[in-house]
Formats: sequence, C-alpha cells, structure tokens
Amino acid sequence: MRRRARSLLTAVGVSLGVGLIVALLSISAGVQTTVNGIIHLGGADFGVFQGHITDLTRSQLPEGLATQVAAQPGVKAVAAIKLEVTTVDGVDSFLVFGLNPTEFAAQQFVITQGTRPTGNQVLLGDHAASQLKLGPGDRVNVAGHSLQVSGVFHSGNTFEDGSVVGPLALVEQVAGTPGELTSVGVIVRAGVSPSQVAKQLEQHFPGLVSVTDPGQAVQIDTTSQLLISVGWVFGIVALLVGGVGVTNTMAMSVMERSQEIGILRAVGWPGRRVALLILAESMVICLLALGIGLLLGYIGAQVLVAQGSLSALVSPIFGPSVFAWGLAFSLGVGMLGAIYPVWRAIRLSPIQALRRE
Repeated sequence: MRRRARSLLTAVGVSLGVGLIVALLSISAGVQTTVNGIIHLGGADFGVFQGHITDLTRSQLPEGLATQVAAQPGVKAVAAIKLEVTTVDGVDSFLVFGLNPTEFAAQQFVITQGTRPTGNQVLLGDHAASQLKLGPGDRVNVAGHSLQVSGVFHSGNTFEDGSVVGPLALVEQVAGTPGELTSVGVIVRAGVSPSQVAKQLEQHFPGLVSVTDPGQAVQIDTTSQLLISVGWVFGIVALLVGGVGVTNTMAMSVMERSQEIGILRAVGWPGRRVALLILAESMVICLLALGIGLLLGYIGAQVLVAQGSLSALVSPIFGPSVFAWGLAFSLGVGMLGAIYPVWRAIRLSPIQALRRE
C-alpha cells in the first residue's frame, strides 16, 4: 500500500500470464465439449473425420464412405452426417444437420410437434424453434433457401436441439457440396471395444481419423492446436516475467522497510514470522493478479473465438478447473517471487537494520 502504483503494475504483469492460461484452458474445454456432442450425435459410439484439417466442421468425406465403414468388422450401424454452419433466418453461425432419415441419427428424434420431414421439408430442434419462434407449417430461410418446417423434435443433444435438421441430400444441396459428408457416426457391436474398431478404421482408410475421446479434438483441429501451443508459450513467458516482477517488488519492499523489519526482529519476531509476512504480501499481490487475470482471460477467450478461425461451434467454458488452474499459477508465481525477498529479510541483522537511515 505504500507503493500502490508499483504493486498494481506488478499485479497487472502477473495477470497477463494468468489471463492467457485461463483463456486457453476455457477454449480447450469448449472444444472438447463441442466435439463430445458431435462424435456422439444420435447416440454414436464415435465419429470419423477427415484427418489433418484446420477445423472439424471443414471435414469432407465422400458419401459412399458410410457404406464402406458399415461393412467393416465390429461395426453395427453407421450414420452419414453433414454439418453446415450458416445463416438461418438472419441468425449467423446457426447449425444445420443433414441426416439420412433411415439411419439411427435421425430415427432417435422424438417428434413433439408436427411430423417427420418429406421432400424439401426440415425439422427444428425444440431450442431452435423457441429461438426462431417457428413451428410446423412455417417457413425458415436457410442460407437463402426458403424451406418448410414439418415438425419440432427433441433429442437430448444440445447441438441437435438447437439446430435445423433436414434430409442429407437437401442439406448437401444447400451447402453447395453434393455427395460430401462432414462425418460418419459409428455404433459398434455389443462386446466390441469402440477404440479397437476406431483403430481398425484408421488403418483400413488412410487419411481418416476416428475420434473416440473429446480430448483428441485439439490434436486433430490444427487451428486450435496451433493457437493453444503458441498461447501456452506466451503464457509461461508472461508468468516468468511476472515472477521476476514480484521478486523485484518484494525485494524493494524489504530494502525500504529494513528498519521496520529490524525492530520486529529486535522485539522477538522469529525469522519464520518475518518470512510469512513477506510471503503473505506477495500472495496478496498475486490474488489481485488472479482477479484481473480471470477478467482478461474471459474477455480474451471470447475475442479469440469470435475473431479467430476457430469453429463457430466452440464456446469457451469457464468451469471450476479453469479457476483452479488460474489460482494455482498465480499463487505459484507469488511463492517463487517471494523466495529471494524472504531469504534477504530473514538474513537481515536487527542491529544492522536499525543503524540504517
């Protein structure tokens, strides 16, 4: 409090590193949640995608691949999936799924209003219907195509329930990519390991990636992988610089308060109590940095997702684990930054300290 500007600047320096790490962890959690919803679409055990792509939504697979995958050992059923992120009734980044009406991904829908689609009709998830304020018989504009709504469904999958779902051929036509799928959902036979079948498919179809674990998303999505890798480097560098700042601030504080520390030692304060005093002050600075860092991380994550090339499906998730990591990093920096000032303070002789002016 005696050097408010210096303490605040130190806290801001540490907060930059904390903010970067919080932003990256929240984006990573959002990617995993998104992929978890996509790979288990319609109750699938896992999904297959094109490998080495910048974004999972940019995956392009030939429509005939679904039939080939269905013929592989251990595969019980498949579902061809076309995913398009487009404008629906003036709402940007809206999800549109193309599904084969006879496959499991479409059959598991519970129709709550209207009927299943025929021809160029589409279904609305109940969340999407509420958002767009549309129902059976209304028309919805999907990427410039006016389509009739045949009914409203519920599936229990957040992404499906907030989307428009149409016949596979229709959505391929709307997307301008006839014969191209985004993914193939796979259900394996009873008693067969999904991971084993996934490896077999990757070996049989080179260039194909089977996603069984949402954590694989960052490894497959090259844009996310690059962003997170570079971000971790900058985050760690920022934390190291912040640690140096904490060390400098606390060391200067010890020097300026040498007489005060000398008096405390002279009246009986043991070295460990003086050490705890310095450490506590360092922790206070880093807790202030945590508060600023969480705010910066929240803003940074939203900006990176909105302005970057990440999928429009991804929303940052700020869960307890993200806060815990931010807290751990900030307190870790505080402890490391206090090592030298603490050492200097406990080695300070009371007599020498009291002689200083």
